[in-house]
Amino acid sequence: MSKVEVQNNTPTNWEQRPLSRQELKSQRVDELLDSCRDEILKQIISPFGLTPAMFNDKDGGNVTTIHNFENGVVSSESDAIRYSEYHKNIESPLDRHPYDVDFPQKRKTIFKSEESIVSAYTGKELPRDGQTHLDHVTPVAAIERNSKANLMMSKSQRVDMANAQENLVPCESSINMSMSDKDKTEWANTKRKGGEKTNAEHYGINNDKLNKTVDASNQHINTQLLKAQITKQGSEILKTGAEEAVKNALKQATGMLLFEVVNGSYVEIKRIAKEPALQENFVDHLINALRNVMDRVKGKIEELFESLISGGAQGFVSNLLTFIINSVVTTSAKVVTVIREGMKGLWEALKLVVSPPPNMPGMEVARQATKLIAAVVTTSLGIVFEESIKGFILSIPILAPLAGIISPAITAILTGIVTSLVVFGIDNIFDWLSSDGTEMLSAQIENMEASRTLFEQMAQMLQSQFNNSNQYQLCIEQYAEIQAELINSSHYMINTVTSSNRSISLREAMLTATKSGLSDANDSESEIENLLLKYEQLKGKSDNV
Repeated sequence: MSKVEVQNNTPTNWEQRPLSRQELKSQRVDELLDSCRDEILKQIISPFGLTPAMFNDKDGGNVTTIHNFENGVVSSESDAIRYSEYHKNIESPLDRHPYDVDFPQKRKTIFKSEESIVSAYTGKELPRDGQTHLDHVTPVAAIERNSKANLMMSKSQRVDMANAQENLVPCESSINMSMSDKDKTEWANTKRKGGEKTNAEHYGINNDKLNKTVDASNQHINTQLLKAQITKQGSEILKTGAEEAVKNALKQATGMLLFEVVNGSYVEIKRIAKEPALQENFVDHLINALRNVMDRVKGKIEELFESLISGGAQGFVSNLLTFIINSVVTTSAKVVTVIREGMKGLWEALKLVVSPPPNMPGMEVARQATKLIAAVVTTSLGIVFEESIKGFILSIPILAPLAGIISPAITAILTGIVTSLVVFGIDNIFDWLSSDGTEMLSAQIENMEASRTLFEQMAQMLQSQFNNSNQYQLCIEQYAEIQAELINSSHYMINTVTSSNRSISLREAMLTATKSGLSDANDSESEIENLLLKYEQLKGKSDNV
């Protein structure tokens, strides 16, 4: 953070006695002069010095997105080769040989199998001869002309994906030749020439089986593409993000050291030049001045480590943000630089707003955050207009050979001056807002801060209600499970009662049958006794005779 950015950050500046209008004006002018020097130095060291030396920004960023790939913007030589193949696949006839080379062996394997061969589109059993074909559900043309497949996969990977069992299915030869590279669903619903029947009706397509086959293929293709995308782009984001983090950390730390050395040397030399007494024994005083500079640098060691950490984080985040933006719109190399260079200021502004220093008034927080964001904007504009300045210098023959050196220096000087003037204007605006007569505005700011606190509390309450709702939902789900168990239990009890009733009915029938049998047995016994009695009587009569 520059001196302009932190000049009002110390508690003494916002807790000291109020300055008169003339004193405040004089202080702002002094700060403007110091700010110009510091900002010009910072611009020369960092965005227009170390950045071009350490970074090789390119159109579209460090990772090729699908959007950029489709427009021919790639980040590596390997992706350039893949784009060339993709463009060739679109413009020229497809080379199907890698996809079809294994077909004879695959057909032999299927024909030797003891299992029946069933068409994936009609459900009919297929013969083991030339009438049975193997068909790509998602056509080879669709895969070879898919930008995502060409970017994320090699040729062999695309072949493996296309020839997987989820996408390569047996079918009738007539259906395969009629489908060709058409979309399966559209083909099925298309009416045949000279007739009113659709292809599905003519060839006896089983729509349910066709839809299941197409869905399985789509799921397989999408899954494989997603895996390939995560593998390729995930590794590239991590690799380039780590590289950007290291370089950005080193750039910020190096920039801080250079600024302290150069600025400290300037201050010490200026002090020696202004005091005639120090000009005697100039060499000794110069050595002491260099020692003072080294002491200043040593005092920044802690800030140096903080700069390394924050610079690394900012480098990684800016690389990720550039990738996300390029997923929608292609950025130029200058925009990539702007995103990375602006990340530091935005990071500091966000940190200041979220966690301001203790006892810093809200007005002062707004002042410092506004100045940081303004510095980001002016630096970004300077980076963008550097090419225009370079073009102007190239138009001057005598300066053209030095355009690469002069244009960054001029741009850095102009950017530093504009940044200082903008910051000066922001200070004046906030001074006016903080002056007498703006009590109503201060009260409104306090009211807004109170409203923010209230909104935070309401957000916490809403979060609590949301958590309670989740608990209620879990209870409802548990009650539903209990209800389902009770319903199942009642069904079991009803079945048990029904079975018991059936058993009772069977037993009653058996008892009735048993009683009927006993009655019949008694009747038979009576008849036997009567017969025996008659026999006895007849025997007695015969004995008497």
